[in-house]
Amino acid sequence: MADQSHESRAQETTPLLPSRDGASEQLSVARTRGVFPALFTAFVTSLSFGVTQVPILYIFRVMACDAYYTEHDISNPPESRCAIREIESRTAREVAIIGMSTTIFGVVNLLVAAWCIKKLGVKTALIIQIFWPAVRLAIQNWGAMQGGSKGILIMQASQIITVVGGPNGYVLALNSFITDVVKPDERTGALGQIQGCMMMGAAVGFLVGGVVGDAFGILAPFRMTLLLFLLCCVYVALALPSIPAERGTSAAKQAPVGFKRFLGPLRIFTPQKWTLRDGQTSRQYGALMLGIGVFLAILATGYLNTLLQMYATTAFGFGTSANGYLIFMYSSLRGLYLSLGFPRVINLGRRWLQPDKTETTKIETVAEATGTSASEIEIADPMDAETEPLNPPQRENDQETFAFDLLYARCSLLVDGILTGLCVFVSEGWQMYIVAILLPLAAGTGSASKGSILQMIPSNERVDALSGITLVENVARLSTITIFGFVFAALAEVGKTHLVFLCNAGVALVGFIAYIPLRRNFDQR
Repeated sequence: MADQSHESRAQETTPLLPSRDGASEQLSVARTRGVFPALFTAFVTSLSFGVTQVPILYIFRVMACDAYYTEHDISNPPESRCAIREIESRTAREVAIIGMSTTIFGVVNLLVAAWCIKKLGVKTALIIQIFWPAVRLAIQNWGAMQGGSKGILIMQASQIITVVGGPNGYVLALNSFITDVVKPDERTGALGQIQGCMMMGAAVGFLVGGVVGDAFGILAPFRMTLLLFLLCCVYVALALPSIPAERGTSAAKQAPVGFKRFLGPLRIFTPQKWTLRDGQTSRQYGALMLGIGVFLAILATGYLNTLLQMYATTAFGFGTSANGYLIFMYSSLRGLYLSLGFPRVINLGRRWLQPDKTETTKIETVAEATGTSASEIEIADPMDAETEPLNPPQRENDQETFAFDLLYARCSLLVDGILTGLCVFVSEGWQMYIVAILLPLAAGTGSASKGSILQMIPSNERVDALSGITLVENVARLSTITIFGFVFAALAEVGKTHLVFLCNAGVALVGFIAYIPLRRNFDQR
């Protein structure tokens, strides 16, 4: 029977030996030696972006101060010459402008980076996303040396380079790279590792930027960052294996082209039509609900970095150094957990919920023989609501199980809500450090969600899926800064700042509720 079964699978067009083209060989090599270089790149590049985050606030204050005294003839300046309300107001305004422009250009950068990944390959796209920030830093160095209003204008204008290369694009490129070089069942844990390395790099960068600025002058961090970015480009070019650009599968050939393809991230959350196992047609909202859940998760937790500093300063009189240690502890522990603990939790949980299967399906056997994932065999466009119904994306191997990914995403939001809500009872300054230790234990919602959404779409749409989730995260971060900034200010006026933690907890619990119906999407596959 076994022989007959094998013979039935063979056709006249079936090759005697499985074919391996150059792209498959490149992907095999990448999977062998690509994980550690990607993690190291994530750490060093995030460190590079983080070095200038603290000094840039100070240098804008210095340039605004110089501009004020250039424009006003003041013979007897105060002892603290920059401690004038007009200077503080202009500093806040100019920093807000550069922050707003970075956000706007960053959204465009996501679309550009996604296009580069598809057309040029992920390694080339990553080099582009790291090289152009180095160009931006070179211009900012020049602006900082000019000083005054001219220096402010130069530094703000330099942000337009973010369209070609910036933090959003580099995050997308690294996430795309890591999902290509790891096995399908390891993607969720690897996405957590990448995020963890980025957080640890950023935490170290914040610390290094302040120390270098105090020791060697305010221009030193900018020059150091320029050198770091250039070294990162060289490292990526030499250490990371090449992965071929989007292959010419039937799915890729029938995918949208032109401007519609360029806006793929905006279409990724469109409801899908699925043909279920019993032949019935069902409209699925899994990707949309995941996007809403990710948005609410970032809305609830994205402000914690700033909130911990503001609350510690207001309630317990924390200074710059105390806040620096607090945030370094929070960010580094969160990064360590995502890098070391999160992948292990995902693996243990998947083994716990792993279905007992001893046979592979015919489509999985074909996929293994050809080096093509099951979802790549599908030729319809799953994100177009007007297309004919299609089969749900299938598992790429028997080791994949996504029930625990969704369970983890839900539970992490629930735990986050509980821990954040308990912060209301903090009454001593030293307890803030305990909060900084406990809150990172609820990390990983975003990584688990990315790992889940990758299974809701064909693999040729993977870059768009990651780009779409990153876009949602950026909008959520911008929203949480705006919303909770006003909430904190309003509560501060009535002396009830501790209640802001309850507001965060409430949003996290709403996100937990949004994740509840998602299991159905995987049960129907």
